[in-house]
Amino acid sequence: MWMPILLVCASMFAQDCLVVTRNWEFYDTLDECLSVSVDKARILIDNPAIHHVKPLCQKIKLNKET
Repeated sequence: MWMPILLVCASMFAQDCLVVTRNWEFYDTLDECLSVSVDKARILIDNPAIHHVKPLCQKIKLNKET
């Protein structure tokens, strides 16, 4: 399972960045996850208050012992 993640920055400084995700939104493939993440990043980058958006995905292992 893959979880979309966005790194959203209001300025060029790292302290102005947030990691945004939904812990209930998972996708079966990396391609599907990246597609969703990129689509959401395109929406955010149109906001003049946003300096930078980086779409990412994280592989999540569910129901597995670590």
